[in-house]
Amino acid sequence: MKTYVLLFSLLFTTASHAEGNSLPERLEAARTDLLESEPVSTYDFRKLQSTYPSPLLLPSSLLPQTKEYPLSALRQLYQNSLTCKGPWPYSPSVTQPVVFTRAICNKTTLPPGWFVRSGYIHPGGGSYAYRYLAEHPGKVSEFSKFLHIKEHPLASATTLLGRLQRMNSDEIKVLISGARFFIANGELWVRNDNEYNLYNQSTWLKVLTSHDLHLKRLNRHDFCLAQNGNICWREENKSHLTYYLLICLLVSNALLLLSWVIYRFRIRRRDMQERMLILQILTHELRTPIASLAMTVEGFRRHFDELPEGLYDEFRRLTDDSRRLRQLAEASKDYLQANQKQLSTQEVESINEWLGYLAEEYDVTLHLAEDRSVHVNIYWLGTCLDNLFSNAHKYGVAPITLTTSYYDGKLKIVVQDQGPLSAKDWSKLRKPFVSEQGLGLGLTIVESMINRMGGKLKLIGPPTTFILEIPCESNSATG
Repeated sequence: MKTYVLLFSLLFTTASHAEGNSLPERLEAARTDLLESEPVSTYDFRKLQSTYPSPLLLPSSLLPQTKEYPLSALRQLYQNSLTCKGPWPYSPSVTQPVVFTRAICNKTTLPPGWFVRSGYIHPGGGSYAYRYLAEHPGKVSEFSKFLHIKEHPLASATTLLGRLQRMNSDEIKVLISGARFFIANGELWVRNDNEYNLYNQSTWLKVLTSHDLHLKRLNRHDFCLAQNGNICWREENKSHLTYYLLICLLVSNALLLLSWVIYRFRIRRRDMQERMLILQILTHELRTPIASLAMTVEGFRRHFDELPEGLYDEFRRLTDDSRRLRQLAEASKDYLQANQKQLSTQEVESINEWLGYLAEEYDVTLHLAEDRSVHVNIYWLGTCLDNLFSNAHKYGVAPITLTTSYYDGKLKIVVQDQGPLSAKDWSKLRKPFVSEQGLGLGLTIVESMINRMGGKLKLIGPPTTFILEIPCESNSATG
């Protein structure tokens, strides 16, 4: 217990130390050092906003403004601009575009204040001033301040206009938003109240390295935990504590899951053992009433001649049921053995005669190989075949045939009817209580018993054909 307390104390102490050198604190220290360094330029943000309003900065302002105006009104206004004749659109949203178009058509002048009131941008994209100066080139000095930055001649890269012209759309957006940090054209823009200080790469890289910081340009769909403007901040030499804690957590969860699986497996195994024990007890207890029944049947047999003739059939069924119960008890005893050995076998002197007896009730056509004496588990093999015959009789299509052959010390029995089942139906038919036509539970038992006898059962078709193969010790029948 003391060891765990010491371990957690060490982890929390390390975590507290790491928290004292957290990323936000390092970033603030680096910002302080940058502001104390000499910037390459400084711009007043309020003056920048006044000189270059947002519509004159955004690249999207150069595109047609179809989202801002009704499309039908724009079509009509375009036709008016070509003919300079009415009727003019009456939509309030195109009032300023109509004023501008009529001024161009009538070659009248517009006051500078109108360009501010109009929102600067023409519905067709670009500024009103650009189109206006095309008609009045002598007024460039008066109206150039209303041009979009991309409509100005390309300025020097060291001027504010030149820097703005070389920014992409994302950089323009973070500038308009007043981001605390952002990077453009290799220069780091750092906001200090209402000013932006610009630092070249050599300056900001040196400062960031001294504080174990690293920046990455943030793409539109990148995930970042520490973001400023278009920058994702990362600690260059960050502690591995979080990584180790995550590994410990994953290992702990894996161990807990493994422990739970082992626990559930043991519980299920114990439940199965308890159920098997109960079944063994029940099977053992059944032997006493079955033996008593057999003695009662034997007593009737000794006085068979005294029985009324009308009871002969009932006595025969009673005798068969008594024999079947005795075989079931013995077979169940074998099956419930905990060591899961193969089922015990008994000698069948004439396999052909025995198969004929099993098939007699179901009208099965027999194609039997040479008769032999074999050693098989009589009860379970008989139950398996009876199940196959019963399924073929109930759910198959006549005629039903049984074919036998021998190879490599195995007995091969083929039960076939003219039904439509094929090998792809086998996995579905083997599921107990799920299979169609009520076959599932019986075939599950059949397959289980065949496996316990060391054999195998498979289905092919169509036509529906079950092939049963079991090992057997056989000798050619004599006499």
